[in-house]
Amino acid sequence: MKTKYTTLLILGCLSCWLVAARMSDVMTELSIETGKLRQDVLLNLKEPQWFFFNTTNSMRQMARRIPESSRGATVRALGKVVRAYVESATFKDVWLQDLRTYYPYDETYTDEHMAKTRQDNEANRSAMKSQLGTLDQAFAGMDPAMIQMAIRSQLTQETQELASLSGNERTSKAQYIAELKKVLNLPPADCKKQYLALLKRQAMTNIDQSTATPDIDKDQLVQQRRQKAEFDAHADFRPLLKKRLQDFITLTETVDFEARLILMGRKQEFANPVYQRKPAEWKFLYRLGKAPVMEARMFAQQWLTELH
Repeated sequence: MKTKYTTLLILGCLSCWLVAARMSDVMTELSIETGKLRQDVLLNLKEPQWFFFNTTNSMRQMARRIPESSRGATVRALGKVVRAYVESATFKDVWLQDLRTYYPYDETYTDEHMAKTRQDNEANRSAMKSQLGTLDQAFAGMDPAMIQMAIRSQLTQETQELASLSGNERTSKAQYIAELKKVLNLPPADCKKQYLALLKRQAMTNIDQSTATPDIDKDQLVQQRRQKAEFDAHADFRPLLKKRLQDFITLTETVDFEARLILMGRKQEFANPVYQRKPAEWKFLYRLGKAPVMEARMFAQQWLTELH
């Protein structure tokens, strides 16, 4: 049902109508599944216009057996369970993951991602350039005649590949073949020297292409940064948590637990017509009773005070 006020702490109360239990036992005692409680905590925190919790039949059965003297202890136990989860790293991850569905953004356009991309490209570029030094060592002891034989074999292979290319690829390949032929016609010693230089130039071209940082679409960058800013603005759930707790505390101050009921037909109604028009959450707190609600209120006040 819709409600103007909601809080994680009242969720704890609503979970079960309260039983005496230690913190480690309360979930089992009340037949509350951890997954369901966690889901409802998230829903009640992020949906200010809704109170969301559906009790199971087993919860209701157990609630009927609860002695009134045990309700305060259960409020504290449930409050500790909820608070421990909300303050955990697990909940933070769940919150951010859920938030991403409402405020999506492309990680590629974040400053952090772009900076890491540049850093990785520079690191790869440095590593590849350092490997070029091994070519000098490899060529140092090689016979120029052997190098000329290798060039002839390469020319045959490059010429065969040229036939299957078109456009810019064909133009680049033809230029490279022409350079190979020019180098091959040099004296053996010069051929060796120029072939090494040609291999280095080709390697540097490949390095530049593979490590170049791609151009960023400026319009897309502006849009993605705007979406990331919206995500960041909601990433910290603590202000919202503070509001939920304060709303609950404020609501408890308005409940008249001494309000008289009268039988009207088959239902009991408030004798005071003003109370009859109160919202559902106000009436729910009335039904819970003063003792457990005041216990919940004290827990909420302490949590609110300790929130940083």
